[in-house]
Amino acid sequence: MNRGTITPEFTIGFGNNIFQYCFSRLLSEKNGLHLVTQGISELEIEKTMPSIVDASLPTYRITDANAMDAMNSRLPPGHYKVFGYFEDYRFYENHIDTIRNWFPKTIKTNKNELILHLRLQNRLVQISHHKNHVHADCYKRTIEKFNCDKLHIVTDAKKWDFYNHDDIQEIRDEIARGPNPASNSPWVSMDRSLEYINHLISDLQEFNPIIHCNQADTITGSGGLRGDFMKDFNLIRSFDNVMLFNSTFSWWAALLGGASKVGTFGPWKPNKGSNSKNLGKATFPGWFSWGSVDDLYWRDL
Repeated sequence: MNRGTITPEFTIGFGNNIFQYCFSRLLSEKNGLHLVTQGISELEIEKTMPSIVDASLPTYRITDANAMDAMNSRLPPGHYKVFGYFEDYRFYENHIDTIRNWFPKTIKTNKNELILHLRLQNRLVQISHHKNHVHADCYKRTIEKFNCDKLHIVTDAKKWDFYNHDDIQEIRDEIARGPNPASNSPWVSMDRSLEYINHLISDLQEFNPIIHCNQADTITGSGGLRGDFMKDFNLIRSFDNVMLFNSTFSWWAALLGGASKVGTFGPWKPNKGSNSKNLGKATFPGWFSWGSVDDLYWRDL
């Protein structure tokens, strides 16, 4: 019996697309619906089209607002259009092994060292992101909880060295030219951008970290990805100890990689208040939350 289709609408953002795909596929398999998707080629998810479309079936819309009801219900036959981000760890907590089996495996090559993912570029210059920055002292306390032999930092930053005004202006210019320009997100002052990134670099230097700036070639905008981003994604997946801030990119890398110990920033994006997602509170085996709003670097933005 043709019960219908479910079609996710992908947005900008690799991590966003994984959420949209996984949410839709879980509903597809639970309800016997044909999944129609443009695919995620970087993860070997192929584009799919329905073989037969029953035009007599009604069309429904699933958004973040009714996502939990949809996940907890038996959906009637129909064509479901899925629009949203579905960034709620509860959708996935009972399906982790199933989801991991949908994607290519990565060999775990590093079990005794820690990798910290820091997405920085646009977040250094836009006020909306700058409000979420955490003091280096909080990073340092959390890094020490892992009790690992060595710290690796993987970042989209163009470099891991002290920044100057020209560096910040270059970031602004690149974002302004990208496909997701920052027209609705004012710049933070250059002095504040410089103060934050330089204090972070200075304070974390005591760990003598190994730095991976693998995305330093090409910028695609404030919501896009840079350079060989899959190199970063698979690098994170190869570690058994992962620490991340509020990036869906590294959230999924940690989950799909099956890291034994994962630390996520608990408040996630505190600048959004009650609209912040619960991804930093995930209760998956081996996962823990770190930090609080008291650890924010800027309290007056």
